[in-house]
Amino acid sequence: MSDAKDKWLRQEQAVRATQMAFDLSSEVQKSIKKQAIDQELTPSDMIRKILGLDVKSKKTRQRLSFNLNDEEIAQLATRFDVPSDDKRAVKQQVAELLIAHTKKAK
Repeated sequence: MSDAKDKWLRQEQAVRATQMAFDLSSEVQKSIKKQAIDQELTPSDMIRKILGLDVKSKKTRQRLSFNLNDEEIAQLATRFDVPSDDKRAVKQQVAELLIAHTKKAK
């Protein structure tokens, strides 16, 4: 019972948290984001670290994501010569293309 109560109290504290957003120069934002990536942190955790606050989350596995509509998935499926209803195959081909792009950029 106390575990459930503790969880509820933590959730209540999270609801009371105040989010702060900053309009900083592109250069400052890039720097903070790059530092976060290098230290395997989220940008918000990097800001907490810079401020000397506790960083509660564990190191993150950085993921890249973007949105595709059905038409774009079909377009990529055609490009990669995979069935348009096989989103997993499209995803795999995109991943391979991104890896090749990164190797070429080095």
